[in-house]
Amino acid sequence: MSTGLTVRSFWEGRVDATPDRTFLLTDAGRSSFRQFDASVNRVAGGLRHLGVGEGHLLSYHLPNGVALLRLELAAQKLGAITVPLIPGSTFDEIGYVLDHARADYLVVDTAGMQTLGGATPSGVALVAVGNARDGSLGELESDETERPPSIATGPRDPMSIRYTSGSTGQPKGVVQPSAGFARAGRAIADRLGIGLTDNVFSTMPLFHTAATHMMLAPAIAAGCAFTVVPQFSRSAFWDQIHSAGGTIALLIPAQLSILMTAAPDARDRDNPLRIVFSHVRPEEFCERFGVDVCTTWAMTETSGMGTFTTPGRTSYAPELIGRPMPDDAQIKVCGPDGERLPAGELGELCFRHPDQMIEYYRDEVNTAATLRDGWVHSGDLCRLDEDGNAYFHGRLKNVIKRAGENIAGEEVEFTVMAHPEVEECLVCGVEDPIYTEEVCAVVVARPGREVSEADVVNWCADRLSAWKVPRYVHLRRDPLPKLANGKIDRRSVVAEISAGIAEVWDRRASEVHQHG
Repeated sequence: MSTGLTVRSFWEGRVDATPDRTFLLTDAGRSSFRQFDASVNRVAGGLRHLGVGEGHLLSYHLPNGVALLRLELAAQKLGAITVPLIPGSTFDEIGYVLDHARADYLVVDTAGMQTLGGATPSGVALVAVGNARDGSLGELESDETERPPSIATGPRDPMSIRYTSGSTGQPKGVVQPSAGFARAGRAIADRLGIGLTDNVFSTMPLFHTAATHMMLAPAIAAGCAFTVVPQFSRSAFWDQIHSAGGTIALLIPAQLSILMTAAPDARDRDNPLRIVFSHVRPEEFCERFGVDVCTTWAMTETSGMGTFTTPGRTSYAPELIGRPMPDDAQIKVCGPDGERLPAGELGELCFRHPDQMIEYYRDEVNTAATLRDGWVHSGDLCRLDEDGNAYFHGRLKNVIKRAGENIAGEEVEFTVMAHPEVEECLVCGVEDPIYTEEVCAVVVARPGREVSEADVVNWCADRLSAWKVPRYVHLRRDPLPKLANGKIDRRSVVAEISAGIAEVWDRRASEVHQHG
């Protein structure tokens, strides 16, 4: 069953229950729930003065931090629907999302204005707020510390449209219901045993579901502290954990790997962190830092709900991602025909819960392909055991997951194919010990033409965000191998490339070992 809570009622209910408990910790200090609510109300007042109200689409391009958090909660108090933009997005990427969403307002800081180059997107009211890194929001700062008037927005009304690359060339707007935020928060807090004395420590960007639904929401549900660090840093991480008293953290596999690259220290296990949750459980990380790692699987489409293991588990298969979460969620594994498969067989993981995504915004085709009979079809290859535990075995769709960012292989392929010297291109993900996966482009030049690796990288860098630019470029003179139907034989190309990358890493590791 749905919680029956909106983001606003969930947040304000917590404020009223524990007004004077510490809520937010940052480099600038700390705020109680009551104090932070008043600062959010000031932003809500500023938005109201601009005419922002229920059902309006409010997009923002802001750095990760307090200003973004204040704006997001203020929008929810007014019943506006937020459309986050990822800092670092190019002008074309921003333009696509704003045009597709038909956003009413766009809030940008100084960096966002530089990306826009002084151009105001058509049909969008532009709100410039200066340097938002100090937590302030310029003209949106009003004197109104009281809560705005009540609204009619309900639990199943949209809270946000979050554009994710998914499996197609263009980003898809995931429409998330307001109730999903509270439901994920309560479920994760319950599964991990998060309580009043905990401190949820977040280095994740607050424009992602991983931060809002899987970290902020559990802190609100538990009534505990929430620490915001704008950016992950290997050298600063453990000092920040000690300073804040962080006890719970979500770390993507790349961050776990990066922390393991630091030189061992006698104080490694001397830290307050008790639980990390991630997509993988490296036993060497658990042993070195004295931290329990719980594994999880979730999507933007599932509102941050999915599967989770529990703390204290002693037996872990490498692929284990746990049982459904919340307890009233359902999972199944299906074959290509959509029929449920028995335990032990590999197939597509599907998820169902009342508070999952509503639809892909203005995209009936992809909505129908992903939402079938109420089930979210994930595109991920999994199996279930007899006890209902799920095990992750990879992705069915061509999505590259680099350091927590989803990159559609097709989007990069389309970009490379637009190069005038390129005849064919295949883009895939290859394993990487630090970033989980890296982007690899296999490129064939047109007959009689020449294209270099640098040409491909520079071409992409001018048209894509930095994290989407291929890290590896393989040039071929021969056409890519084809299947009987004329399509590129992706499996054989990817296998060949992955083997080559693995050989490179093995050679580098050997050289490091030999030379110390």
